[in-house]
Amino acid sequence: MDHVLHRLQERVKELTALHRTAGILQDQSKSAKDVLSEVAALLPPAWQYPEVAVARVRFDQLEARTDGFRVTDWRQATSFVVRGGQSGEIEVCYLEPRPLAEEGPFLKEERDLIESLAEMLRSYFQHLLADEDLRRVRSELEHVVEARTAELRETNTSLRRLASELSLAEARERRRIAADLHDHIGQALAFIKMSMGQLRGNAIFCGFEDKFDEIATLLDQTIRYTRNLTFEISPPALYELGLEAAIDGLAARFQNKHKLLVRIETDPEVGPLGNDVIVLLYKSVQELLTNVKKHAGAGVCAVRVGREGEFVRVEVEDDGCGFDAGTPACCGAGDHFGLFNIRERIHYLGGVMEIRSAPGTGTTVVLLTPRGL
Repeated sequence: MDHVLHRLQERVKELTALHRTAGILQDQSKSAKDVLSEVAALLPPAWQYPEVAVARVRFDQLEARTDGFRVTDWRQATSFVVRGGQSGEIEVCYLEPRPLAEEGPFLKEERDLIESLAEMLRSYFQHLLADEDLRRVRSELEHVVEARTAELRETNTSLRRLASELSLAEARERRRIAADLHDHIGQALAFIKMSMGQLRGNAIFCGFEDKFDEIATLLDQTIRYTRNLTFEISPPALYELGLEAAIDGLAARFQNKHKLLVRIETDPEVGPLGNDVIVLLYKSVQELLTNVKKHAGAGVCAVRVGREGEFVRVEVEDDGCGFDAGTPACCGAGDHFGLFNIRERIHYLGGVMEIRSAPGTGTTVVLLTPRGL
């Protein structure tokens, strides 16, 4: 019984370390140095003998270590490499010998824990570097725009191409990030939940049922948060099931979150669409529904997806307050810049956007674009 209790206590420590690490990595206000320092501080208490445990976490030129850290003969470590070749390492050392276990004085579960933490850090730094690359690209693009304003005024086609390609590149990057989140952190959490289920019987006999249930609830919340975050970044249905399924999910989200009733009407003859068209139309519908929520004061909105020859037609209609579609605002000023942005991206793909609205009559936006095959 003492052995079972000890093992259960070790699992609780490991789960706590994973959960707290996930919280640290989700805090975008922290610097990379602070992240490494806080993760390093979590390591010794998560190991079997915290009283003699020290830790060091490194990535590229950054390093964080706990007080008294030194490399000893009783060392457990793992490394990780991000895209581009930059590498990192997590080390846990005992300052004094301890009884032998599966890996020197270390448990097999501690090996699993250090590997999971390394994967979480790899994903964190991969996303951090991707964000830095994106910011650098955007900064460089801004400088080019500032230097060539006069020239770009005469080359609207180039501007449309750059804006559309940036939007599509962002969608591809979001898809990759969402896949990483699902494939690594999501699966790790699912494995931990399964492992906890196997320990549930022991927890009851040891008197840890309440604590076990509290941890299980926290783990379920984290899994739901991870799934929701994956969907917010890039809905899997958009690429796996197509435009109609993705818009169905979007409508359900707006109804649950914003109390906006969204009715979906789809034509089964729409057929397959090119990826660029799917992404563009999904983002356009998302932007239009956001406009309805912010400005229209509508209670009901209808989204219709159909086919016209080799074109796909999407209509978004609301019963809100409407506006004067003939004013210059619809060309890019004020609250209607989103409509202008959609029009430019649709035009880039060879399509058109039509707006039908007047004060007090609601608004209908029609998007017509080639199917992109």
